[in-house]
Amino acid sequence: MAAAPLRLPAEGGAAVTPGHGDAGRARRRGRSAQAWGNVVFGVVLLPLLLWVAFLFAVVGVALHCALIALPRLLLRHFRAVRGAFGAGAPDATGEGPAREPYLRRGGGQALREVWRGLREAYAGELRAAFRWDPGPPPPPGAPWEWAERIATRCLGGLLCVLRGSSVGAAVLVSALLALPALLCQLLLRAVLLAGFRLWWTACRAVDRLGRRLTGAAPVCPHPSCGRAVEAPVRLCPGCGARHRRLVPDRYGGLRRTCRCGVRLPAGTVFGAWRLEARCPHCDRPVPPGGSPTAVVLVAGAAGSGRSTVVRGGFAHLAGVVGALGGRVAGALPGTAVAELSGLRGGRRTLVLLDPPGPVFEEQSGLDVLDGLRRARGLVLVLDALTLPSVRRARVGGAPSSAPGSVPAAERVLRAVDALPRRHRPRRIAVVVTRTAALRDTPAGPGPGPGPGDGDESVRRWLEEAGAGNLVRVLERAGGGLRFLADRSEARSGPALGELLLWTAGVRAAPRRLPAPRRARRPGGPRVRRAGSAARARGALLLSHLAGLAVVPVALTLLFTGSLPPTAAFGLPGAVDRWLRPLPDFTREVDLAAFRGDGSWPVLTASYSAPGSSPDGPRAGKGGHWSTEGGPNAVMPDGTDDGAVENWLLKRDWLEIDFGIPVPVSRIELDLNPGIAALATVETLTAAGAWVDGGRQQSSNEDLLTGRDRGFAVNVTTSAVRIVPTVLPGGDGARVANLRIWSPSTTLVRPRLAGTDLLLTNTAHRDVPVEVLPPALPPGWRAEPRVAPPRRLAAGATATSAWHLTAGPGAQPGPVGYSFRVTEQGRTATATCFALLHPTPTGVRAEPLTCDPA
Repeated sequence: MAAAPLRLPAEGGAAVTPGHGDAGRARRRGRSAQAWGNVVFGVVLLPLLLWVAFLFAVVGVALHCALIALPRLLLRHFRAVRGAFGAGAPDATGEGPAREPYLRRGGGQALREVWRGLREAYAGELRAAFRWDPGPPPPPGAPWEWAERIATRCLGGLLCVLRGSSVGAAVLVSALLALPALLCQLLLRAVLLAGFRLWWTACRAVDRLGRRLTGAAPVCPHPSCGRAVEAPVRLCPGCGARHRRLVPDRYGGLRRTCRCGVRLPAGTVFGAWRLEARCPHCDRPVPPGGSPTAVVLVAGAAGSGRSTVVRGGFAHLAGVVGALGGRVAGALPGTAVAELSGLRGGRRTLVLLDPPGPVFEEQSGLDVLDGLRRARGLVLVLDALTLPSVRRARVGGAPSSAPGSVPAAERVLRAVDALPRRHRPRRIAVVVTRTAALRDTPAGPGPGPGPGDGDESVRRWLEEAGAGNLVRVLERAGGGLRFLADRSEARSGPALGELLLWTAGVRAAPRRLPAPRRARRPGGPRVRRAGSAARARGALLLSHLAGLAVVPVALTLLFTGSLPPTAAFGLPGAVDRWLRPLPDFTREVDLAAFRGDGSWPVLTASYSAPGSSPDGPRAGKGGHWSTEGGPNAVMPDGTDDGAVENWLLKRDWLEIDFGIPVPVSRIELDLNPGIAALATVETLTAAGAWVDGGRQQSSNEDLLTGRDRGFAVNVTTSAVRIVPTVLPGGDGARVANLRIWSPSTTLVRPRLAGTDLLLTNTAHRDVPVEVLPPALPPGWRAEPRVAPPRRLAAGATATSAWHLTAGPGAQPGPVGYSFRVTEQGRTATATCFALLHPTPTGVRAEPLTCDPA
């Protein structure tokens, strides 16, 4: 059992345990110190540590964003752009046998690929940044298991948030840079595609106009087809691919490129006639269409001798053309097509179209005959044995196999009359066949030989043979009309050839052939080079790089003030107003500084000690003003209240007279060191009374050193007094480095040109300005010569012109030009001063605080 502590009787009979009071006091002191330590830690150290941690987190996030996250995103950006527009980028070919231009298909696919790559890069970086792995949990039963788990999760979550913030900021910056780049590419592609569309539309119009003027649209010359061919199928000379519409379109204006790489002319006018052409309906060769095509339709009933007329006329065509000095070439097998050259009018393609006989048996077949709409000339073949008078004579031994040539011809004329006038044949020839069979018949010999064997004799014979109605219909049809009687192939062949040339509208007069051109060097087809696609990719790549520089350049121009303030809905002016508000342009002007001859302002004193002067304290003078040794230099002893009051009324003072009301913000001066010498500031009111006008702003250290004693004034006055107070024991006041500050602004720079005030806006925004009337000494007057400016544009200069006149007895004096600038509810007033001198010729203004122009 433990022994009880020894208890000693204290005074008064109470027992006291030795050392008990000291231990209690020590415990209380310890608890108090611990409590104060907790208070200091919670109030001072903890916020400081949190603030330092926050700063470290912000700096760390900024460094991680600038040095790691943003460069990684930009690298992935450039890789995506290089993969889409680089040298190894695939070239989209499009549909059909022709390659589509890169800008139309390949450029769009490349832009989509860049956008997809950037989107995947941003999403991947954000997913990786916010992915948090808390790590393996501590083993069960470990000491402080819960604390370690909580600390790990909190620290991991904090790092995840910081990393996500850094990557999120990098994604925003990268997207801000990439968006203008993509917009620049889209804009360039849209402009180029619009220009390309206008280009191939103009080329198509030229091609269509050329084909219409030259009549280069051919028809299929095969008798079983005979349909119009607006755009023949062209065969590629390199691979034989079939280009159905080789015209200027979205594949090219002047040229288009086949899949095999051969460049093909895109249009008949631009050289597509050099390629092999096929009919899109029957897939048989047709004339290439490089020259005007003259289609002559040979019409007549079945068995009327149409084939004989075509064969005989076509066989003798070369002889007729050769006799006229021309050439015939380029005939297609199985067709009546000839290329005529050397005749007046240039090269022509002559197509003799001989549709099958059943076409002329029904009116419906003629109404859908494309050859009739395209025909330049019409040849009506009449069988002499089927005419009405001959049939009535019952010619024996030579019956006609045709049911009747006249009804077939009438059906053809009705179909011609139903066509628009511009689609009707311009010339019609009537050929009467089998007239040789009429020699030994009761119907007569027909249009017999001799001088009367011509158009008139054939026409008269047709009227006598019962075809007079047909002749009259032909004469009313208008245009050229000729008649010919075909007796024998040997005799009528040359006449038929000449008749076909006349019907086709070919001028038979010979012309001088041009000198033969030098043959081109033989070579294969022109193979497409990769230059156009490479140039297009280069243009899009350059536009992307230019777009990346849009945001930095725009920000640089915006923050340097290089843009007009009204551009972009006034954004540059608003940014300049935000970066440099009106208070940033505030400055002060020392009115007491020594300028010019020092006549302004006027400094006087009630007493000046030897070796000092009232002008001594002015900046630039380097002297001082002192009251040492003066009768009122030191305050008398305070035992005599009457003497102190009398001294207060007679204190020495230093007066600064401006001559006109001027704004004064504060006054600074150097006074005797120590608190034995004090000073007060008095200002002159408009009523001529001196009042206390300044509140001292000096610290105790300034009072002890005597330097930079400041007084806040903020009044408009015409004079200021400095009244020193020297307590008993001193020698007197000593004032130096006197500065009287007046508020001004550098937003608008005032300059003096004669007596006119020039105001220059030094900001990168428009500034509203209000010009105040000048402050003049007595005897002077001012009248405005022009309306004062109300707004100054960025960098602009305006003139405030005043007509100053001196009244009788006016003396030289100061003038204050004042103006006021107001922005966002804040106002800055500035005044510049000059000294006026009346002269015999007018007024001369000497700049004081104004800069000369």
